[in-house]
Amino acid sequence: VWLAMQGRCLVAVLSSALLAWLLNFCEFCYYREPKGSLREYSNKNQPPFPNGELENIVWFLQISDIHISVNEGLRTATDLRAFCSHTLDAIRPAVVMATGDLTHGKYANGFSRQFQEEWEEYARVLRETGVEGKTVWLDLRGNHDSFDVPSPDHPSSKFQRYSSSWRHHSTFSYHYLLNTSFGAYSFLAMDACPSPGPRRPYNFFGILDDEDLDALNSMALEATSSNHTIWLSHYPSSIINTDHQRLRNIMSSSLAHVCGHLHTLGGFVPNMYGRQPGGRLELELGDFRFMKMYRILALDHDLLSFADVELGQWPVVLVTNPKDALYLLPSHEPTDRIRQSSHIRILAFSPYGISSVKVWVGGRSLVAQHVGGGLYTVPWDPADYAHGLHKISVGAEDFAGHSHKASHLFSLDDTLVPLQTLSEWIILTDFRALFRMAFMFVWFSLISSLFMAWNCGGRQSCLNPLVRRKEVFLPLLFYIVYYGIGPWYVGELLEGVYGLVFVHGIAVNGYFISGSLTYLAGVLEVLLFQVPAVLYTSWLLTPGRSTFPHCYAVSCHAVFAAVCIFKLYTFQSNPYGMVAKVISPGLVWPLPLVVVLSWRSFVMSRRKLTIADDN
Repeated sequence: VWLAMQGRCLVAVLSSALLAWLLNFCEFCYYREPKGSLREYSNKNQPPFPNGELENIVWFLQISDIHISVNEGLRTATDLRAFCSHTLDAIRPAVVMATGDLTHGKYANGFSRQFQEEWEEYARVLRETGVEGKTVWLDLRGNHDSFDVPSPDHPSSKFQRYSSSWRHHSTFSYHYLLNTSFGAYSFLAMDACPSPGPRRPYNFFGILDDEDLDALNSMALEATSSNHTIWLSHYPSSIINTDHQRLRNIMSSSLAHVCGHLHTLGGFVPNMYGRQPGGRLELELGDFRFMKMYRILALDHDLLSFADVELGQWPVVLVTNPKDALYLLPSHEPTDRIRQSSHIRILAFSPYGISSVKVWVGGRSLVAQHVGGGLYTVPWDPADYAHGLHKISVGAEDFAGHSHKASHLFSLDDTLVPLQTLSEWIILTDFRALFRMAFMFVWFSLISSLFMAWNCGGRQSCLNPLVRRKEVFLPLLFYIVYYGIGPWYVGELLEGVYGLVFVHGIAVNGYFISGSLTYLAGVLEVLLFQVPAVLYTSWLLTPGRSTFPHCYAVSCHAVFAAVCIFKLYTFQSNPYGMVAKVISPGLVWPLPLVVVLSWRSFVMSRRKLTIADDN
């Protein structure tokens, strides 16, 4: 009867594990663009067509992850000042999008809060460089700008006082409409910062609930009459905890979504671009803090082109017609206008003035003429390039002797060039669902392995020595089960405010913030501590362990000692205060528990060996 009950328990656990894994897998992988969600661009074959005149073109800039920091001597503020003066004066964009992490909000030891001096310096740079007299500055919050902010109306929330956009819109998410003589263009700012905003690291993921999505949907409906819509946010959509199907549906009629936050993974994925279902581009920008990157974007006859540029690189060159085949959007743009165009069109800027712009295409070298503003053009015949992919190169030189060359492939028959697999995977993956799926899988797998060893009877298993010793096995099993259910620790998640951290989220200040990065932390805990602890204690209880080679035993002890030292380091660096190191049944307390159980296993094993020697 006891074995039958254990068998039924095992079946229930395995069924639950399989069901949880399948549900997470479906949420992670399945997405179908709803019918009628795409807004086809009208009048694709209608004029105006790109020609040799300065008309039907507008350009703008994006900057992200500025991270003005008091702990770095406000060094980044100097670079921001150069951007707001020299760069803006040379390029003269209609709009600048500052997509979050305006300030750093961290001590040198990694602890986080809002610093008044950082926000004052940010506002001072904008004011002293006269930004608002040069362009429209659209800024929004990033996760660093909401560290340790209990609520939007709390005094620690500095964005309302020091940002540029709040004075004009008075909301975190807003709609800015750029009106031109040739149409209107909507910029929709999406704030996904969690509220309350806990201290790092558990606000790395953005959050959009149903109320937020309703507001974004209203903004999207307001923009339907615009020529084009561009979304801007700090978080890429893959790092937002939300209903992804609904969010994609809301954003589906837009041309592009520009964002930051991931810092191009430290430069390892420099072109982190993706094409969402339905064709919309999502473009992550490298950080301004270390990489000094900004982005120039242009809408030329409603065709989007862009280039990422390092601060201080001159001249800045962007070919707007024909546009790069990598970023063609046939369902959203009038790509037929490229085939009907009469001129190649290039934007070139330098504070020293442009001395020459040369074009190489189809084996020919051409010289472009300046027609006004930053626009240079050269006549061409699109019929010569009607089929397949072709390469165009443009070289510009300024009067200071600086030169820069840009090249790309173009297509007049809508042949698309695939984006980088890794960058598109990062942009398109729902990482919260992936981390949750990974945690449920490894956690259930470990529990199931222990139950299977308990029920295997006479069959051989590396865990059999452990499960036979109930005084060791049951406490270890209880700890592993508790880890996926109960609170890990009590911590000071906000200044003076304590909360509970679970694998499924954090409870603080009367709110529950759904888990995201906690699932990744859970995966690492299971793989790097729980699994080694189970294997090590079972090995200590293995009969005949003394027959193993001495170097093997030393290696096992050394590896487990390293695991315990790493575990000790991780909770010593916990950023949520001393209470989190003391009241920590899920993270800190298991270490002495496992050490005691390991020592007890070692003593039992030695006693068994002594009895065997006496006999």
